[in-house]
Amino acid sequence: DNFRLEFAKTHLTPWNQKAAKVFARSFVESGEYTSCDKHIIEASFRVHLKTLCSHYREQVRSAHSLPHPQQTVDNRQAAARRARRKTLFEHRVTAAYCHEDLVGYRDIIRDMGPDSMSGDESDTRDGVKHYIIFLDKWRNPAIAPWIRVFDRIFMTTKFNEVNRPKRGNWPRIRVPTTQRNVQREGKPIPGLPRNFYDEAWLSTLDQDDLETLNIQEPIRLVHSPGGTSVSSFSFNFPVLN
Repeated sequence: DNFRLEFAKTHLTPWNQKAAKVFARSFVESGEYTSCDKHIIEASFRVHLKTLCSHYREQVRSAHSLPHPQQTVDNRQAAARRARRKTLFEHRVTAAYCHEDLVGYRDIIRDMGPDSMSGDESDTRDGVKHYIIFLDKWRNPAIAPWIRVFDRIFMTTKFNEVNRPKRGNWPRIRVPTTQRNVQREGKPIPGLPRNFYDEAWLSTLDQDDLETLNIQEPIRLVHSPGGTSVSSFSFNFPVLN
C-alpha cells in the first residue's frame, strides 16, 4: 500500500532502484507467478519504469507549454495590436515622403517608431467595424492633431490621378477617445522632443528616469515652411460612393 515511485526523475534514482528491488521481491514472494528470477523481474521493471518516467515528464512539459485558452486569445489580440501599430507607423513614414510640407519631419517620425503610435481596440457598431484609439499615458495628447495630418496625407496616396480610388486595402476607421491605454506594457520611447511627452507623466519620474529618457528640445508642431499650424492644415478628398 505504501509503494511509491519517483516519476518526475529518472528510473535510476536511488529511490527508484530500491523500488525495483522491492517490486521484484514482492513479485516472487506473492507466489502467483511462475517466474522466480528476481534479477530478470527487476530488470524488466526498470525498463517499464524508464518508459513511465519518460511519459510523465513529457506530459508535464506539454501541460506547461500549452497556454490557457484565454491566454491564447490575449496573445493573439496583443499581436494584432502590435501589427496595427506597425502598419500605422509605416503609413505615416510613407506620408512623410509624399508631401513637401512633411519632409522636415521624416527623422522624427522614424525616431518615434511603431511603439509611439497610439494603440486601438476593435469595435463593431451598426455592422461597421472601427477601432477606438487609446492614448498611452506617457504621450502628450496635444501631438495627436499634428500626427493625424500624416494620416490624411497618406489617404491621398489611395487615389489615382483622376481622383478615383486605387485597388488595395484601405486604412481602418479609427475613432479618437480621451481614454488612456492602461493595458499596454512597455517603456516610453526615449530621445523624443519634450512636447511629445505628457507633462503630468513626466512629473512622476525621478532624476534617473529623466536622464534615461534623454528628452530633446521641443519642436514646433507645424506643417509648412510658412508656419501654417496643424489646425488650419486641410485637404479636400473625393467623395467615396
